[in-house]
Order: sequence, then C-alpha cells, then structure tokens
Amino acid sequence: MTSKMTTSSRKQGIMAFEENPFWQDTKVQVGTKRISVSGGMHVSDKGESVAHSGIHVVREIDESEFMKVYTKNIKSIFDLKPSTQRVLQYLLVELQKTPNADAIYLAWLDADKYFSEQDVNISRSSFQRSMKELLLKGFLAESTRVSMFWFNPNLFFNGNRMTFVNEFKKKTKITGDAHLQTDAFK
Repeated sequence: MTSKMTTSSRKQGIMAFEENPFWQDTKVQVGTKRISVSGGMHVSDKGESVAHSGIHVVREIDESEFMKVYTKNIKSIFDLKPSTQRVLQYLLVELQKTPNADAIYLAWLDADKYFSEQDVNISRSSFQRSMKELLLKGFLAESTRVSMFWFNPNLFFNGNRMTFVNEFKKKTKITGDAHLQTDAFK
C-alpha cells in the first residue's frame, strides 16, 4: 500500500493512514489461503460497463479434496442431481487416466465396477439418466462410436488450478410507480 501513513497509531501493531488505502488492491494471507480484494469494471450481460468489487481466494488442497471441491461447485452451478454428481466424480477419475485426450470411453460395466469399489449404489438406469443430464447440460457430447463421448474442455481439464466465479446482483422489484431494491440473498 502506497498511501501516506502516519507513524502514530492508537492501537499497537496497527498502521494509520492519511488517505484511504483500500482504493488499491489488497492481499491478505490467512493460514494457507491467499485472499485478494479489489474492484474494477466488467461488461454486463446487457453490454453495460459495470463497477464491481471482488474477492479472490486461493487455497492449496490435496488431489482428493480438489475433485470434491470441483464436483461440489459444478453441482451447485449446474443444478446437477445427486446421482449425476456421482457419475461426474467417476468421469473425473477416468479423465485422469487419459491425459491430453478430448474424448473418453464410458461404458456401464466399467462404471458399475468403479461404483462397487467405492461402495456407491447407482443402478444402470440411474447411470443412463445421469449421462443424459451431462449431455443436455453440455458436459459431454455423444460420439458416433459406441460408448465414446467428447468432453467439454472448458469444464474438464487435467491441470492443477480451477476458478469458479459467482456474480451476485440485487434484483430490482417494481411496485406500482416505485422502484425498490431487494436483496438477492434473502
């Protein structure tokens, strides 16, 4: 922070500033997390330039937690059914076996073996419904080859980083002639 500082502070170990230091990007380390707080402009879905603030948290996690965080966030963003989330977990495990590929072979017999080893109860019909949901929501595309699927490289990758961005806007509620702001978090 390059804002002018005063050396006198009423609290020990705390700096006092002559100007607001938060107009600049701020970085904070909290345990193993690195948190960046900043503001900026982006283009809205209506093409308008909109001011916003953002909080970016970076945490290091092990591989198993990485896949759990990924599937949990994907599940909530895309409204996936619980069985589809389990099939997605299987899909991620299989993708890790085929680096640099853009297609994957997904047959019921292999999936059934995986689910049995993981002590997960998914029927063949549930597996097929989950595959259809993944197809309809753009995770996979069916190949002309039997049991072969193209996967969306924008949703799946064999890298070591992932970013999920959630933007929250307040809804505008129109009541008669008055325009009232309502909190979208209620």
